[in-house]
Amino acid sequence: MKILLDTNFLMLPAQFGVDIFEYLDCYEIITLSSCVDELKRIAKKRGKDAAAAKVALKLIKENNVKAVRTKEKADKAILNYAANEKCAVGTNDKNLIARLKKHGIKIIRLRQKKYLVEE
Repeated sequence: MKILLDTNFLMLPAQFGVDIFEYLDCYEIITLSSCVDELKRIAKKRGKDAAAAKVALKLIKENNVKAVRTKEKADKAILNYAANEKCAVGTNDKNLIARLKKHGIKIIRLRQKKYLVEE
């Protein structure tokens, strides 16, 4: 089964020390080109988010995460891709989670800042 990871989910390893790739090893992990572009923009800044974005970009390369090109941006692209490809989504974005649930899309999120759960 495929799992689509959004920007904030890819930043979890650096922010909370959670090894998302170990937990998701049974999935085909993908992300969107717009998420990678967003990580690159964040990485150019300073602070904790920039450091987390740099780690996320490194982990994307190390774990051979496929970046799928889309015409749409952000949440709309994630929702459309997940619905069309019938894949799960890894996110902690509350608004996106609500929209995904309305469409019956499986969600994986961080709980209590230490473990991942499927919903």
